Amino acid sequence: MIHVTFQTRTLEAAEKLAGHLMEQHLLLFPTIDTDHQELSWTNGTLERVSQLLLQGMSKALLYRELEREAYTLLGDDIVRMHAVPVTNMDPHAQQVLLEQTTKV
Repeated sequence: MIHVTFQTRTLEAAEKLAGHLMEQHLLLFPTIDTDHQELSWTNGTLERVSQLLLQGMSKALLYRELEREAYTLLGDDIVRMHAVPVTNMDPHAQQVLLEQTTKV
């Protein structure tokens, strides 16, 4: 299992992606963080760039499919994405995840 994060430029993009991935049974338990700022160093100055984080859970073997769907749907509106392994989770959430995501 993985906890996947998609960084987008707009709330509309994050919501569009969440709906699409849930409809495809690729993402469960989605959340959107609307108060995220990425820091960049430009011309000797620290700048803040507002972005949004869409996060959720899936199966590790679905990562490439999640990535393909995200970039196909949103293109450049995806700033970046990554996933981290989930080693433990509550039994109910684990059962829901196994039953309600695409079979691999």
